[in-house]
Amino acid sequence: MTLPTHLAFASVLYLGGATLFGYRPDGIGWLLAAIASLLPDIDLPPARMGRLFWFVSVPLERRFGHRTLTHSAVSLAAIAALAAPLWWVAPLYFWAVVGGYWSHLWIDMLNVRGVDLFWPSPVRLVTPGNRNWRFAVGSKGEMVLLAGLLGLTVALYPLSHLGFRDALQALLKSFDIAVEQYARVSGTHWYELELTATDNLTLERIHCRCPVVGTWKNGFIILHQGQPRAVGKSEAQHNLYPVRGRLIQGEPLKVVAERVAMNGHTLRWLVSRIDQSRPYFLLGEVEIADGRGPALTGRLDSVDTYNPASYRGGILRLHYARAQELEPWLDLLAVRGEVVVQFWLKPGEAAVTLGAGEEREVERIPAQLERFL
Repeated sequence: MTLPTHLAFASVLYLGGATLFGYRPDGIGWLLAAIASLLPDIDLPPARMGRLFWFVSVPLERRFGHRTLTHSAVSLAAIAALAAPLWWVAPLYFWAVVGGYWSHLWIDMLNVRGVDLFWPSPVRLVTPGNRNWRFAVGSKGEMVLLAGLLGLTVALYPLSHLGFRDALQALLKSFDIAVEQYARVSGTHWYELELTATDNLTLERIHCRCPVVGTWKNGFIILHQGQPRAVGKSEAQHNLYPVRGRLIQGEPLKVVAERVAMNGHTLRWLVSRIDQSRPYFLLGEVEIADGRGPALTGRLDSVDTYNPASYRGGILRLHYARAQELEPWLDLLAVRGEVVVQFWLKPGEAAVTLGAGEEREVERIPAQLERFL
């Protein structure tokens, strides 16, 4: 095959591999695959590689001929050994070299002569078996093949940056694929969910492009009209039932987390330490002194349904909560527990730290004893 055909086929394999296996293609890996795809023709003096390395090409052709030693599994193994140090730089670069070299041997099997893949064995490998269906070098048939490979390269380029499943998700807007996709990339970027869903309580149809803040029971936690809502396929555990969903990647995300021991403090003290103008979320469990506190007072939701703050049996559980969701419990004293404060930062934003904090004086006399005073 000619040089353009080898370059195009190596590109198709490199970008196709990124589409199927989900690795992130880059210019260096693509260049390595392209160069490696030309190396086997170093045994042919008129070829580009042969002219560049004529002092190797001429002796090789005289001693072994074309498409023998350099087109065999022996040379493929030798190239893999020489490229082995790239594994410690980036495994992708190692496989780019090996895959690029192999692409040359593979497509040369479509040539009329085929290749001596098992050299020094005289067995010659060709495909397809019918000679009339194979290509002569530079023939019209090869030009048609080249045009098809170039078209595939153009088509695979955008798909290779998404991956097959992510591209399928973008096309089908499958909620299940979006959940799987987020599990692989959560914490790396800001994400939004382009969502069509039904409210499980009111049956209202909802269309939104909502920020994703976390996961809950095989679904998402999103901010819909500023309120955290769980999206998923369990009516008992989620607020919204998804019809379609597409995950949209935003800016890079940096999460800074601080653990805060709550022993002897109130949530008001914790919240007062947080800059409310910056995005943050609270996660953890706190045991409250008054075990008879307001257990989901006024809520119609089941205790299994997602709530950013839920109180039951003296335990307050926080899952991506903020100050506005904590009002009923702000001044209750914590006996023990720990809360993780997550600050979500955009590129270039200054780091966030907790302030000194302040809290109201807490009445430590149980309400049951007040009548005896």
